[in-house]
Amino acid sequence: MVVNPTKNNKQKALLIDIGGTNIRTCKAYIGDKELYDPLKKSTSCLKDFDSLIKAFLEEDSDIRHLVISVAGPKLNDSITMTNRNFKINENDILNKFDIDTCEILNDWESIGHSLRLFNDEEINYINRGSSLNNVALMLGPGTGLGAAVVINNNIVLPTEVGNTSTMLSSLLRDIGIDASDSFNVVEDLISGKGFERIYSHLASDKKTPEEIVELCRNKDKHAEETIELFIESIARLLSELALTYLPRRGIFLAGGLIRSLEEFIDLQSFKNSFLRNRRPMHADVLSEIPIGIIQKKMTCLHGNLAFLSDKLKI
Repeated sequence: MVVNPTKNNKQKALLIDIGGTNIRTCKAYIGDKELYDPLKKSTSCLKDFDSLIKAFLEEDSDIRHLVISVAGPKLNDSITMTNRNFKINENDILNKFDIDTCEILNDWESIGHSLRLFNDEEINYINRGSSLNNVALMLGPGTGLGAAVVINNNIVLPTEVGNTSTMLSSLLRDIGIDASDSFNVVEDLISGKGFERIYSHLASDKKTPEEIVELCRNKDKHAEETIELFIESIARLLSELALTYLPRRGIFLAGGLIRSLEEFIDLQSFKNSFLRNRRPMHADVLSEIPIGIIQKKMTCLHGNLAFLSDKLKI
């Protein structure tokens, strides 16, 4: 929920999510769930990122904590973005600004921490299944492909599955696309750019994901086939990952692209792709795994707040 700020004696935090395309910011009180003053900017402002933080802190001196989620793997308190020439370090931020704490998270680590905030009314299920353990898998195609394993709500293991290649050949074969220089890792297929590549392969034309979705609504045959193949690829990838991690609490999909495709998902076709070529005992396990689409927006910012509240035990 996003609300207008009111007086609150709790400590205040600035939450920032740096994605491959946009930067989202908001303020929040630690221990609450509400997000205040949400803003979205282009990643072009990363060229002057210090000034961005400085402006927030000068405007609101009550901000004492900073949590930044970034699209890239974390190593030694730093994250170098996967899709942008940008690097950020926790200690550098603490040394530059008058704040008490600074936390930097991989974006899907942050999204993993958001899972415990959502109830069933905020998740639309493709497969209801039955939750049988405390392991969940979160995944979402966007600028790239992100995924994380969540254990007992508070242990989040972000992955770089989008930058792996071992499953790519079979995924391409399943949807009838020959491997080419356009597809080198999994996120070259399952991402916003991959969505565009499938359409280009079928139609010999370039369209944005938003344009492809609109064309599908207007019954364009190439757009319809693009969405069908893209959804099939997601189902096949989830099947592989489900047998790898056995996330019997559930698989949860997040992000604007997957929400925009939800109206086109045929539940039976998705389930057939998810279970295809599985031995009966494995099909039985997979069919019981809940699969849902999170309806909440700004999941990274919600996750940043949940992480900080848990760390400070508020």
